[in-house]
Amino acid sequence: MSENLSRTKISVSYQRITSINRKNLAAFSLIEIMIVLFIISLGMTGILSLIGQNIQSQSYNKNNLIAYQLAQEGVELIRRVRDSNWLRGYDHNQDLTSGSYFMDFNDDLPTPLDDDQAAVELFQNTEGFYQHDSGLTTSNGFSRLIKIEKSDTDQINVIVEVKWRERSHDRSYILETDLYNWRSKLMAAET
Repeated sequence: MSENLSRTKISVSYQRITSINRKNLAAFSLIEIMIVLFIISLGMTGILSLIGQNIQSQSYNKNNLIAYQLAQEGVELIRRVRDSNWLRGYDHNQDLTSGSYFMDFNDDLPTPLDDDQAAVELFQNTEGFYQHDSGLTTSNGFSRLIKIEKSDTDQINVIVEVKWRERSHDRSYILETDLYNWRSKLMAAET
């Protein structure tokens, strides 16, 4: 009988312990779920923030690349005028006096601007080329100003500034180069 009594005590004790553990486990599981949901929500907030920053940086990089290419095109347009002058037998800096200009890829010479005139707005045509002709389409937000400065007879300093507006911030890209009359030095060396 004492054996049955001790088995009954053990079984009652086991039932109490199991009952107590189940109550603790249920409460502990709820706390665990709340902590896991909090950690997941923090992770999702971080991921969404990164996605937003990535979209903004992608837009800035795209516009910065377009601005660089427009500035490089401005330098190449002035270089083309210098080279054309050589081919026609003119002085390298003919029609390239100091001042502010605008020019498109289909222009032969740069168009002078007033000293106080800001950069001229660019428009994109149906073929994807940027031009100053406002009759093409609506503006894409870019403008370009080409400045020419002569430091001496054999050197032309070209400064191209491209501006655009992005998310209520004014942005600009400036590209500067020197074009030399290297051909005159080459011809002088040959004679």
